[in-house]
Amino acid sequence: MFKTTIQFIRHSLYPSKQALRLRLAPLHAYMLASLILTLVVTVLDYIVLQPDFFWPMWLFLHGFAIFFFYMGFVAFSAILVQLVTRWLTKRTWPYRQAWPYAVAMTMIPVLFLIVLYHAAPSLTWLGVLMTFIYLTIPLRHIPVKSRASKKPDNAHMR
Repeated sequence: MFKTTIQFIRHSLYPSKQALRLRLAPLHAYMLASLILTLVVTVLDYIVLQPDFFWPMWLFLHGFAIFFFYMGFVAFSAILVQLVTRWLTKRTWPYRQAWPYAVAMTMIPVLFLIVLYHAAPSLTWLGVLMTFIYLTIPLRHIPVKSRASKKPDNAHMR
């Protein structure tokens, strides 16, 4: 279980053709990766913000909020993936394949977005741009069936 999660995270670090395989990842891999991202962001926020609130409660509530909003971000990203695959291949990936791919391709951009938000809030748009790039670059490598192979057989009309 941990081996496939580590492999899932490793393949999501860079948007490449190999990332397309992540759409078939098992449930435990992308959900555990989402949990790891949530924990990293929560700890990063705790270190930067240093809240004067009961720390276990703050970590729990903040972690829950981060996970909730990250899942919403992934949902919108998965819809974008479906739109792009529809545009490129004339067929839409099923949502059950678009979701793991969206989780994989938004992990690094979301981490980058959080760091930018703390370091330079006016540059957070770069994180959104990075998300768009991470999501769409590998999708350009989807194999598309050629239209020449789809010629109708008109032999019966002669």
